[in-house]
Amino acid sequence: MASRAWWVGVAVLAAACRQDQRAPVQMPAADSATVQVARAVADSLGEELMGLLAPAIERGGPALAIQVCADSAQVRTLRHWKNGIYIRRVSDRVRNVDDTPDALERRWLEQLAEAHQAGTLPEEFVEVIRAPDGTYELQYLRPILVDRRCLACHGDPATFIPEVRAVLAQRYPEDRATGYAVGDLRGAVSVRVPLPPRP
Repeated sequence: MASRAWWVGVAVLAAACRQDQRAPVQMPAADSATVQVARAVADSLGEELMGLLAPAIERGGPALAIQVCADSAQVRTLRHWKNGIYIRRVSDRVRNVDDTPDALERRWLEQLAEAHQAGTLPEEFVEVIRAPDGTYELQYLRPILVDRRCLACHGDPATFIPEVRAVLAQRYPEDRATGYAVGDLRGAVSVRVPLPPRP
């Protein structure tokens, strides 16, 4: 993975923009401070979730971790939203339907998947988006890769313990977030930060 590499997208994502009504524009260097804000928010969410999941796994194994994630993860993301910053985890194979990507996020996930397959996955993807009302926001994505700890509830379902199967069936009957292996691209943390008006 590239070290602190950015992708600053300048290509027009025509199909995605027709659905989402937001258009990519080139990012001036002045927006680098906003990238730092997006990074900090993504770091904060990751640290908070790991701070919840690690103790849950120790206390009750992966089944309890799934419940804690279901009950607490969305609360953490909503807190950031109240501060005017949009953040959530997105994937093309969701467990929680609230994590379904929008049109632009889906397009970016496809690009990240292509880069991952080619062995050129960046640590982050950055783009400035112009909305129909003329406002701007910075879009930041950070890839999420599967590690060994994820396999207890995101790996091969045949290997899941009965408690995990029961919790997934109860909480997420339409779960698609299984069948991953270590190193697979699970999805991305998606952050959008409002930008000041432009001349």
